[in-house]
Amino acid sequence: MIHKITSLKKPFLITLLFSSLLSSNEVIVIDVRSLEEVKTGIIESAIHIDWTEISEEINRLNLQKEQSIFLYCRSGNRSGKAEIALENIGFTNVVNLGGIMDAAKTLDKKIVEYSE
Repeated sequence: MIHKITSLKKPFLITLLFSSLLSSNEVIVIDVRSLEEVKTGIIESAIHIDWTEISEEINRLNLQKEQSIFLYCRSGNRSGKAEIALENIGFTNVVNLGGIMDAAKTLDKKIVEYSE
């Protein structure tokens, strides 16, 4: 998998991966921070699923196992844990975009007010 390669610089690799996935299918962006954090702002069109509930809640989205999924949190730690959890249940195109600021820049999207 491309996102496992560590010899390239992360921003370049994520941009390259994101560009190729955008052309192949719809990308799902998931904010895995706590609800309190999400209330301070979320990337436009992102879905909120707390990282501790990702394995259970992802099924509600009815996604194919090869669906492109991008995760972010505050720093990249929890989104990394969520990435592993999703891979453990069979998802094959999961990418940890790191913190919200880096993710917004990589995705070229704004951080907007969260509404439930």
